[in-house]
Amino acid sequence: MTVTVRLAASTADLLAWVQFPRRRVYPLASPWTPPLDSDVLRLLDPARNPFFRQGQAMPLLATDGDGRIVGRVLAHIYHPHNERHGERTAFFGCFECQDDRPAATALVQAAARAAADWGCSTLRGPFNLTAMQDMGILLDGYEYPPAVDQTYTPPYYPRLLETAGLQRTFPHTTWRIDDVHAIDFSELLGERHRILTMERRLTVRSARLQQFEQELETLRRLLNESFAELTHFVPLTADELLFQVGAYRQYLDPSLLLVAEMDDVPRGFVLAMPDVNPLLKQLGGAFTGRRAVEALPAAAGWLWQRDACLIVQGVERRLQGQGIMRVLHHRLVRNLRRRRYRALSVTWIADENAASAATIQALGGHPRHRLTLYESPVGALLNQRSSEAVADRRVHEEKRPR
Repeated sequence: MTVTVRLAASTADLLAWVQFPRRRVYPLASPWTPPLDSDVLRLLDPARNPFFRQGQAMPLLATDGDGRIVGRVLAHIYHPHNERHGERTAFFGCFECQDDRPAATALVQAAARAAADWGCSTLRGPFNLTAMQDMGILLDGYEYPPAVDQTYTPPYYPRLLETAGLQRTFPHTTWRIDDVHAIDFSELLGERHRILTMERRLTVRSARLQQFEQELETLRRLLNESFAELTHFVPLTADELLFQVGAYRQYLDPSLLLVAEMDDVPRGFVLAMPDVNPLLKQLGGAFTGRRAVEALPAAAGWLWQRDACLIVQGVERRLQGQGIMRVLHHRLVRNLRRRRYRALSVTWIADENAASAATIQALGGHPRHRLTLYESPVGALLNQRSSEAVADRRVHEEKRPR
């Protein structure tokens, strides 16, 4: 079977690219939660997504010999990453494919060809689009549905990507606390944590959502400073953080977005939010009037039996290890209980980040999904030949990157 890869350049192709996963990859019974079509289109829109001010991306579609779509991928490059980390790396993301080895190989080779055209020597992914967004391929935990901002992929993806010539790198894990009411609240704070809070030197407050952009700037400064040395991290601009968090603004609960201040200066933060995936699952990717009405019963149940997800947290580097995060977690658990949340998920923690994993274990958390990134030298991918998969070179000859 011959597979052709083309740029999703027309409106029809772009809609097919967006809707392909729910139409051809994930059955209704799958734990996968379809994102809203509007959110995916927003991600790809250079006029709305600030990523495109410093990056390029190409949505690619794979079709079989009968013209049926069998897979998709997003080839992209983010110049600040290469400047900060001294690399020549391009990325692939939004990878979705039927259990079809020629299609997967063709998509990976098309992404590698884009990387070569951009002068890159390494292809890595999936990133959708950066390390501060969802990423990775699931390795186990397929029976568990993802929380908001978590990745879910089919069990056959590792086989497809490894057959296409990619190797595993950067393992990471999602975590879950099944019952926040079962946490031994009295054990969360030790003597050193109480000393921190004496005389109100360290205080924790909820976010002031009426001053949304000002609060985001506080979070951005803390996030950039506390994450500065982490693998793959690139400091976020104000527009980038607003683009990412702003999409969830209507769902935010200020009692779960906490700022720790020492001597009235913000030093740490926790950003958690209600897990809206059960609602998104009901919507099925479309937010039409009919879909919204169908989702109402689920919405009523969700209000009374809802979970939360810890999206990101951080403390200034010079103050890490001094107990500030434990004080933040103490307040978060208290607020989760008061607001009648049941469980708390964590988006992901790199396996190399033992300190962050320990803070979640201290709350009774346990690993839930294991994930990995993949990468390979571009030259090795392009030198790999398959008689079953042929990527259309016209993608790169006729169309400029978006």
